[in-house]
Amino acid sequence: MEHCSAILVRRVRWSETSLIVTWMTDHFGTVQTLARGALRPKSSFAGKLDIFHRAEISFSASRRSTLHTLHEVVLQGVPQTFPYKQLVLASYFAELAASASPTMQPAHDVWDLLHRALEHLAGADVSPRALPHFECELAKILGVWHKNANIAPHAAIAGLCGGALPRTRGEAVAAAGGLDGSIPSA
Repeated sequence: MEHCSAILVRRVRWSETSLIVTWMTDHFGTVQTLARGALRPKSSFAGKLDIFHRAEISFSASRRSTLHTLHEVVLQGVPQTFPYKQLVLASYFAELAASASPTMQPAHDVWDLLHRALEHLAGADVSPRALPHFECELAKILGVWHKNANIAPHAAIAGLCGGALPRTRGEAVAAAGGLDGSIPSA
C-alpha cells in the first residue's frame, strides 16, 4: 500500500459506478487510480473526488499496468472554489503539471508548484503574468529551461511532452487576458 499527498487533476467515468482518477502527487508524480464504486450513493469516496481537491491518498500499486487501485482519500483543508477565469487557468496548470511529470517517480517540486498556484488562484484576480510565470517555474523544475535560453518555457515543456501542450492553453491565455510577451526572470 502506498500513501502520499495528492491533488486531483482529472476524473473520467470507467463504468456505471467507478471512476479513473488522475492525481498529481508529491512522491509518485502523476498517478492514475481506479476508484471502484465511487459513484455509488454510500461510497466512502462520496464528496472527496472533485477536481483540485487536495488529499492524502492510499492506493495499491499495480504490477501489470499504470492503473492502480484507490483505497482511501482523506481531504486536507477546505476544497477550493474558483471563479471562471481562475478555473480555466487552474485546469491548464493541473493538466500541464500532470502531463510533464513522470509517472510513479518523485515529483515533490512539481506538486508544490501546482499546490501554490492553486492557492494563489483561489485568492487572487487573474494576472497576465500568472500563466508565463507558472510555465517558467515548471520548466526550471523539469530542467528544460533557464533564464538565458533562446526558447520560451512553454516550448521547452512541449518538447518534453512529445511536442504538444494541453489543448486548454489557448483558453488559459484568453482567460489571463493574453500574454504580456515577457518571460519571467529567474
